[in-house]
Amino acid sequence: MSRHDAELRHAVALLHGKGQGQRTIAKELGISRKSVRTLLAGVVQQRNHGHSALPAAPEKRASQLDIFTPKIQALLDDHPDISAVRLLEELRTVGYEGGYTILKERLRLMRPKPKVSPVERFETEPGKQGQQDWSPYTIPFTKDGPTKLHCFSFILAFSRRQYVHFCEHEDQLTLERQHIAAFERFEGVPEEILYDNQKAVVLRREAGRPIYNPKFLAFATHYGFRPHALPPRTPTWKGKVERPFQYVEGHLLNARTLATKADLDALAASWMDATSDQHLHDTTRERPLDRFAREKDHLLPLPAHSYDTAEVAYRVVSDDAFVRWDDVRYSVPFSAILDLVVLRVTEHELFVYATDLAVLARHEKAPPGHREPVVDLAHRPPKKSRHDIEALSARLSTLGEPAALFAVGVCRAQRYRGSHLADVLALVERYDADDLLGALSRAVRYRAFDAGVIARILATTATPRPLPSTEEARARARLRDHGALLGGASRPLAVYAEALAPSALPEPQED
Repeated sequence: MSRHDAELRHAVALLHGKGQGQRTIAKELGISRKSVRTLLAGVVQQRNHGHSALPAAPEKRASQLDIFTPKIQALLDDHPDISAVRLLEELRTVGYEGGYTILKERLRLMRPKPKVSPVERFETEPGKQGQQDWSPYTIPFTKDGPTKLHCFSFILAFSRRQYVHFCEHEDQLTLERQHIAAFERFEGVPEEILYDNQKAVVLRREAGRPIYNPKFLAFATHYGFRPHALPPRTPTWKGKVERPFQYVEGHLLNARTLATKADLDALAASWMDATSDQHLHDTTRERPLDRFAREKDHLLPLPAHSYDTAEVAYRVVSDDAFVRWDDVRYSVPFSAILDLVVLRVTEHELFVYATDLAVLARHEKAPPGHREPVVDLAHRPPKKSRHDIEALSARLSTLGEPAALFAVGVCRAQRYRGSHLADVLALVERYDADDLLGALSRAVRYRAFDAGVIARILATTATPRPLPSTEEARARARLRDHGALLGGASRPLAVYAEALAPSALPEPQED
């Protein structure tokens, strides 16, 4: 979902939640009532039937308008207010024979829509506002040793009821998962939540306006709240609520001896109920739990299903039928070797899907520090050779006729034909299937039935297409390499002083 689509969907959901009708929403946002109905139907469908982080199954259909897209865009650039009727007249002159309705819909999608300025509200009435923030701590565990953790804090502005949890990471998925835990603790959601300018919420600012992360906007749309990123250097905007971390440091962490993070999690859970909820607040002079009794009915209700915060990544199954996640190998059925698959990883489970989203494998997620392969014995075939030549040939042949001819040639020309077929199939991880098919066609034409030849052809004629997972791994490797280059021992200052000192003049000599 693009940033603009996420903003529009979020705005429609918020206005509908305030009781505005579809006609009013369409007029305020400058879109059609049909668009409003479509967006609201998507929100209701997600809230009632669940959200999935998996990509939708491919259903793209070609349109006869596709070849005229450059012409439509050129006319829009020259005449931004051109009507669909005039656009139809212009396209008729260049051969368009389609109808008016699909052209009108395409024009609505391509024409820039007016941006809606967010409404800023600062009330702290019941159910109106919540605040979220992070703070890093290094906890000296007696068993695990000093560990750097990130304290997630969420507080309701009216009642001052607080949720805290200590996390290993401060990333997008952790932020969403902790929001869900806080919402479930409060059994509702405030209408507005204040944030600092963290990248998981705000990508950047343009002309002083925050550009929200579309992933977080989709999360906010699911729960119906409005994120409000505070401008830089405006600490007084949170002046109505005490600094929550001062209370955490003074009452939760102060004078505690903890062995492991599990002990800290148990302590935080009991502290929220027994101490944070029950203490007399300095500003309100009431207990947060008492004020929450007057606030809970004003919170937005939770959807029927929680937002799906699973991580999704692509992998190519190894030739011994494993996929890798966090340095742990998980087994998949042997029939899927060298296939491109989708991983969906929750906090506790790992799922492997085929490209049509059929489930191939399901494993319990290995705990941190685990390095042994996680194997489902049902995935292991009877003992046979390392490479199944017939299976590899059939898998390669699915790419097209040149691939089938190449597989036949390899089986006739190569002694270790299984390795050649497996190496060619593994190239799917780095190159587009069309580029691979072109390289196979060229190799068949010159009767070069060798995996090394295919790799060299692709290296010179195609652009690598790394999967998101491999791209991140390469980025981490580059950072490690650069860090090693920059991490040399520093030189004494005397060396620089000597280099900058003026050179001594030669002594004058007598004639």
